[in-house]
Amino acid sequence: MAEDDFTEPEKYDSWYEKYRDIYQKEMAFLQRLLEKDRFVEIGAGTGRFGGELGAFALVEISEKMIKYALKKGYEYVRADGQNLPFRKDSVDSALFAFSLPFIKDQQRALKEAFYAAKKKIVIVDLDPELSKNYVDGLRSLYKSYDPSFIENVKRFDKDAKTSRLTLQIDSERVTLIGFVIHKQDKRK
Repeated sequence: MAEDDFTEPEKYDSWYEKYRDIYQKEMAFLQRLLEKDRFVEIGAGTGRFGGELGAFALVEISEKMIKYALKKGYEYVRADGQNLPFRKDSVDSALFAFSLPFIKDQQRALKEAFYAAKKKIVIVDLDPELSKNYVDGLRSLYKSYDPSFIENVKRFDKDAKTSRLTLQIDSERVTLIGFVIHKQDKRK
């Protein structure tokens, strides 16, 4: 993940305050995919998702995001998603909430998450095909954003369970895609 992409955590968080109703729908979507698992969030940013959902651990590489989130009372593990500091099967699930497209080696990050998770990996982000204008805007803001994460997830597990949530943001319709890779379905 390119740390320099995230120099303004307040700006990042303010988007979710402005679109509180969208945020609540995203949270419900994540909760449904995670169920009641003990989970770690990888690329946790300001703690907006994993912190609020009660993650066992929040993993983040950006020092600025961590400093900001510490003010909110969250505890972090400073680590790269491509090299996680967790033992095999040490958590029920691993969550990538809007973070996998920012990780340079997405396959390696998925393998690391798979190693740490006992039950499953949950990945949620914008569907680049169904949210093209919005994703193009992200790509212009964040140089490390790579919308090919869907191909990487499918390469990692072609049978990943998929669900979608369509939202209206101002005049734009965007679609979130959620993948769940169950460990019992795939042994690496």
